[in-house]
Amino acid sequence: MYVFELPEIGEGVVEGEIVQWLTNVGEFVDVDQPLCEVMTDKANVEISSPKSGVVRALHGDPGDIVAVHSPLVDIDTAADTAAAKAAPKKAAKAPAPKKEEKKAAAPKAEAPKPATPAAPPAARTSGKTLATPAVRSYAREQGLDLNDVPGSGKDGRVTKADINAFVNRASAIKAPAALDFSPVDSPGYPRADETVKIIGLRRKIAEKMVESYRTIPHFTYVEEVDATRLVGLRSALKGAAAQKGIQISYLPFIMKALVRVFRDFPTVNANMDEKAFALQVRGEVNIGIATDTPQGLYVPVIKNVEAKSILQLAHEVIDITERTRNGTASLDDFRGGTFTITSVGNIGGRFATPIINHPEVAILGVNQIHDRPMVVDGEIVARKMMYLSPSFDHRVIDGAVGARFVAALKEILETPEVLLVEGL
Repeated sequence: MYVFELPEIGEGVVEGEIVQWLTNVGEFVDVDQPLCEVMTDKANVEISSPKSGVVRALHGDPGDIVAVHSPLVDIDTAADTAAAKAAPKKAAKAPAPKKEEKKAAAPKAEAPKPATPAAPPAARTSGKTLATPAVRSYAREQGLDLNDVPGSGKDGRVTKADINAFVNRASAIKAPAALDFSPVDSPGYPRADETVKIIGLRRKIAEKMVESYRTIPHFTYVEEVDATRLVGLRSALKGAAAQKGIQISYLPFIMKALVRVFRDFPTVNANMDEKAFALQVRGEVNIGIATDTPQGLYVPVIKNVEAKSILQLAHEVIDITERTRNGTASLDDFRGGTFTITSVGNIGGRFATPIINHPEVAILGVNQIHDRPMVVDGEIVARKMMYLSPSFDHRVIDGAVGARFVAALKEILETPEVLLVEGL
C-alpha cells in the first residue's frame, strides 16, 4: 500500500484545502492522473498520482485543510489492475450545497376582479344647462357645477337623480380600490432554503477580507476626474493598437499614471510587515488587477509596470486576466503585488469603498465613465466624468497625503498626453 502525502506545492506553502476529488475509492489511477484539486495561496492546483494502482482511501472531504506531508490518498499498487480498469467508474463527487426539503406551496386563490364603474354619459360642451330651480339649489349644496352633470331628462334636463348618480360615480372613481391580499404568482417561489459550504477560493477570499478589514484602519477618499481627454486619447490609439493585435483599455493609462505619481508618493506603493510593524516601500511597481472569474475574485499581478510601455501593459492586462479566468495562471502570477486596481466601471456604479489587498497599503477604485453637464469656462458643456475611490491604510498614510496623491493622479489623467513621453 502506497500512502501518498500532500506534496510541497509552493514556496512557503504549509497546507492546502481540498476543493474536490477527481477520483473515487475503488478506481484505478495511472501515473500522473489528477487525484484532486487543492486550493492554496489563492490558486487551484491539481495534485496528480505518482503511482499507478487502485485507490483504497481518500483522506479528507472537500473543504478540509490538509497539511503538507499529511496522508492524502492510499494507493494499492499490487491490486488486480486489470479488473480495476475494467470496472465502471463513478463520477467523482464535487462539493454540493445542502438543501432542505421544499415546502409545499399553498394553493393559489383566484383573485376577485374589481368592479369597474360604468362610463358616465358625456357632459355637454356648450349651451345652457336645463334644470329646475330646486335642482340648481341641490347642485350648489353638493358643490357641483351643474354644467358638468350629464342630464337624462327631456332635452338634456338635469334632475336630482342625475346629480346623485354623478356624485356616486365620482366617489367611486376617487375612492381607492380595496386592497387585494390574494397570493401573487411569482415564478420560482416559494423555494427551499439552501446551505452553501464556503470552501476553496471563496473561503480564501473571505479569510483575506476579514484579515484586511480587521487589521487595517481603512479610509476612502473620492475624487471626480474629467476623463474627456483620456477617452479621446484612448480612441486615437485604438487603431494603432489594433494593428498590433492589441485591445487597449483605460487600465494601461491609469497604471502608467500611477507610476509617475508613486515617484512623489512612494509610501503608497508599499507593503506592511505586520510582524516587524514596518513599512516596506517597494522599489518596483507591481500592480494587481482585481479580476472577476466564474470561480470568484482573483488578483493577478503585472510586474515591473515602470519598465513597460502602454501597449505592453495593454497586452499583459488581456493576457493575465484571460489566463486567470481559464485557470492557466501560475502561482507566481498572484504574488509580489505592491498596489491593486479594482474596476467595476464596465458594470456600472459611480463609486465604491474598496477593501485593501493586504499586505498592501492602498487600493484604487476606478468607476464608470459617464456623460455629465459641466461648467467649463463659464459655459455648460457635456464632459466624460469619472470618480476615483481609493482606500488607504490610515496607520501609515495620513488623510492629507492620500488627498494629495489623488490630486496628482487626477492632474495626469485629465492631461493624459503627458504619458506619451513614457513611450508606447
